[in-house]
Amino acid sequence: MMIETFYRTSVKALIKNSEGKILLSKEENGMWELLGGGLDHGETPQTGLVREVQEETGLKVHSIASQPSYYVTFPVVERSYYAANVIFEAKIDSLDFTPSDECIALEYFSSEEILERDDIYQNVKMVAKLMLEN
Repeated sequence: MMIETFYRTSVKALIKNSEGKILLSKEENGMWELLGGGLDHGETPQTGLVREVQEETGLKVHSIASQPSYYVTFPVVERSYYAANVIFEAKIDSLDFTPSDECIALEYFSSEEILERDDIYQNVKMVAKLMLEN
């Protein structure tokens, strides 16, 4: 028997400040997430990441790594599918963003803070744990 495998692929930005804290975006539902989103067909990860950050925040990404730093997969129970996040280190010029339903606030968190909180998505916690292990 063959089991169908489907992952919703998203590209995410790992933006760190000088202290190594990770920039997260607060969504309207109160949950914190990495900036980024679904990769469109035919789009490079870097192009998709620039587009997603622009759509969510109005911010411009000025630097993206050529290779991902992390790759995590996880179930999205409330939507009944699995997701794959490809996470690239990136840089932005400022935090002067335009609020949207996908970003009502921006804040930096340490990996330890991320792991302690209940209002941060599991994919972000997975990345924080991997960062602490390295």
